[in-house]
Amino acid sequence: MRSVVLIRGLLKGMGREAPCDMLAMKDAASETGPVFYSRCCVIDAPHGLPDGVYVVTFSGHVVAARKEGGLWLPECATSPLQIEPRASRPNDSSEIAQIIEVLPWLKNDHVA
Repeated sequence: MRSVVLIRGLLKGMGREAPCDMLAMKDAASETGPVFYSRCCVIDAPHGLPDGVYVVTFSGHVVAARKEGGLWLPECATSPLQIEPRASRPNDSSEIAQIIEVLPWLKNDHVA
């Protein structure tokens, strides 16, 4: 069964620790089987957290999270992820371009 869930987690990274809210796709083959989370994206976290790589922990799960240019970028799944150091990623990150394409109002600096 697949559903979208709101998750309250603990965000850690960049020398900080703070509570956060995250949306994720929850996949479970059965009520008693393993649960997997994908398309995890931080939707609410304290303002002022610096850009960088973070982890979110919740209910025994750990997912990667990344903040770039003040925006939280979605990560893929709760399985271990390979995160490239920022210096080794190209400047024109395709993930950022995809986010801006999906949310065109971000192009006009209408971010709260």
